[in-house]
Amino acid sequence: MSTLAQQEFCITLSDLASFMEIPSSEVKKKAEVVLQKKIRSPWLLPEEVRSLLLSEGYVYPRKVISVQMLKGGVAKTTSVLNMGLRAAMYGARVLFVDLDQQANLSFALGVEDESLPVWVDIAEKRKSIEECVRFVEPHVDLIPSSLNNSVLDRVLLNSNRNWAQIVKTPLEKIKHRYDLILIDTAPALSAVNTAVTVASDEVILPVNPDKFAFLGLHKNLSELEDIKRDFELNFSKKILFTKFDGRENTSHELLQRCIEDFEDSLMKGYIRTSSEVKNTVRSGKSLFAGKSPVKADYDFVTREMLGFV
Repeated sequence: MSTLAQQEFCITLSDLASFMEIPSSEVKKKAEVVLQKKIRSPWLLPEEVRSLLLSEGYVYPRKVISVQMLKGGVAKTTSVLNMGLRAAMYGARVLFVDLDQQANLSFALGVEDESLPVWVDIAEKRKSIEECVRFVEPHVDLIPSSLNNSVLDRVLLNSNRNWAQIVKTPLEKIKHRYDLILIDTAPALSAVNTAVTVASDEVILPVNPDKFAFLGLHKNLSELEDIKRDFELNFSKKILFTKFDGRENTSHELLQRCIEDFEDSLMKGYIRTSSEVKNTVRSGKSLFAGKSPVKADYDFVTREMLGFV
């Protein structure tokens, strides 16, 4: 892996030291014992981090997490991207699944080929799920999306098969390869998102300090409860507060409202507003390669997602 790739996709010894609450020199010593080699780089590769953390008693989850929100502009795709990449840096084996026809997640991960197979090809049995997986970096795979997925909703509803299982059933064939399967969705109430929910162990709902986002959150939560009841599911729901601006009264007021209304579902971490966050999807560069203050926010919510806090 090149130095640039290390900066993009590897965690530093100093970041690991902060997480493990021990000096960097101690992290290095532990890693050298576990890996049985000298550490000469300021980074550890994902597989090296995995070996170290497993030796320290950390357990990686095995779950499918979808990120959904009826309203756009809440940092949904940005959150999927940065949480997934950070999880991989912590040694988790991550599969991104892009089910938004706008394909922003795919573009951010460097996949822009419209000819590649996407989920509609799986639904119509033209391709197997294995044929749709693309390698991105060590510990990071992607099933991309494109405008071809714009007909997926109609394909599901016109299907004679059990369309609600069209995400879950294919994923069952490959989920043993991954610790986290992260699904990015379109901002809509749709058959596709119902099928995504059926496949999910956990649904994360990003919400920003905007009254329309809160209306979307309530509508989403109501829809999820209906799906849970109709399909007899047992997924958990988590709310992620994004775009928090400490200078704005609205941010404080709506965060407090989230705490009061959704205390049991609200994630402990939240994401501050930042121009760097927007640029991660637009530029295709990892937030963790730079020095953005929001790096710490996504680091914390990623560890929360992994069960490491």
